[in-house]
Amino acid sequence: MKNYLLAVTIILTVVACAKPPSKIPPVAISSSEYAGQNCKSLTASYTSVSKKLEEAEKKQRGKVAGDAIVVFLVLIPPSTMAGDHEADVGRYKGEKIAIERAMEKKGCK
Repeated sequence: MKNYLLAVTIILTVVACAKPPSKIPPVAISSSEYAGQNCKSLTASYTSVSKKLEEAEKKQRGKVAGDAIVVFLVLIPPSTMAGDHEADVGRYKGEKIAIERAMEKKGCK
């Protein structure tokens, strides 16, 4: 019984930990949201979203590292209580892809 409880605790703890940015899928965003922009505007949007994605990924990596340390010490990942930046990473990844598609349609680069 003791081993079973320990195994369940470990599994739940690992599942509840923050995901690394590389494992977070992009949110589906239509490129039609950017269809009205010209190449210069799309490039500016792309740069802005890239910076936001980089910042969100950095924050998410911090959550992953924090979870790993705290879980090692007390078996409770803090991201389960304080949240993480997974939604932001997914949204910015999706926006970046949508902007790239809009840029391709307009022949930008």
